[in-house]
Amino acid sequence: MKTRNINHARNLLDRAVTILPRIDKLWYKYVYMEETLGNIPGTRQVFERWMSWQPDEAAWGAYIKLEKRYNEFTRARAIFERFTQIHPEPRNWIKWSKFEEEFGSSDTVREVFTTAIEHLRDDFIDEKLFIAFARFETKLKEYERARALYKFALDRLPRSKSQNLYNNYTTFEKQFGDREGVEDVIAAKRRVQYEELIKENPKNYDVWFDYARLEEAQGEVDKVREVYERAIAQIPPTQEKRHWRRYIYLWINYALYEEMETKVRRLFRLRTNAFMLLTI
Repeated sequence: MKTRNINHARNLLDRAVTILPRIDKLWYKYVYMEETLGNIPGTRQVFERWMSWQPDEAAWGAYIKLEKRYNEFTRARAIFERFTQIHPEPRNWIKWSKFEEEFGSSDTVREVFTTAIEHLRDDFIDEKLFIAFARFETKLKEYERARALYKFALDRLPRSKSQNLYNNYTTFEKQFGDREGVEDVIAAKRRVQYEELIKENPKNYDVWFDYARLEEAQGEVDKVREVYERAIAQIPPTQEKRHWRRYIYLWINYALYEEMETKVRRLFRLRTNAFMLLTI
C-alpha cells in the first residue's frame, strides 16, 4: 500500500481473510483500505463476506457505521435486522431503536421494540428493554402507553430481574401520575413478592391472607376471587387441626368477603363449606 501497489495489497488481504477468517484485525484493514480508496461497493462486498462468518457485535457495528456515513439508512436498517437475529441480546435491540429514533419515525421505533419483545420472549428479555421503550413513550408524552408498558413488564418479569423497572416506574408515576398511580406501583411490587413466596411454599397460608387483603384493597373482584380460589385449593397435607386452622379461616374470610363486598348467591356454598370445615 505504501508503494501504491493496490492490487497486490488487495490480493494479499483477500488471501489473508480467506485463510484466517476469524482474525478480525485483517478484516478491519481490508475494509479500511477499500473505503480509503473510495471503493464503497467493494467495501460492502468485503463486509458481506465478513458477516457471513457471524463475527462479534463490534464488526456488525462497523458495517452499520459505514452505511450511516453515506446516508444509506435503508441498508443500515437491513443490517440491524440481520444483526439482531444473530446477536439477539436486548442491548442490540436498544441500539436499533436509537437508530430508528434518529433516522426513522416513532412508528419504526415502536416496531423495533415490539418485535424485540415478541422475539426474545420471557426467557431472554430483561428490564432494560422495557425501560427504554417506556422512556421513549414518555419522551413523546404518551404517558398512558408508558404506564401500560411498565405494568405489562412488571407482570412478566420476576422480582429478581425487575428492581430497576420498579424504581423507574415509581419515578414515572411521581412525575406524571397521581397518588393512585403510585399506589398501583407499590401494589404491583407486593404482588410479585407474594407470588414468589407462594411459589416457594404454596401452603403458606399467612402469605395467602396478605395477598388476599392486598387484592381486596385494590378493589378488583375477579382478582380477589382468583386469589381466594387458589388459596383454598391448597389443602393441608395432614389431618392435624393445627394445619387446618389457618386454612379454615381462608374459607371464612372468603365467605365474609362475598357477603360484605359482592353480595352474590355463591355466598351460600362458601359459607356451607367453611362451617363444614369447622366441624373437622
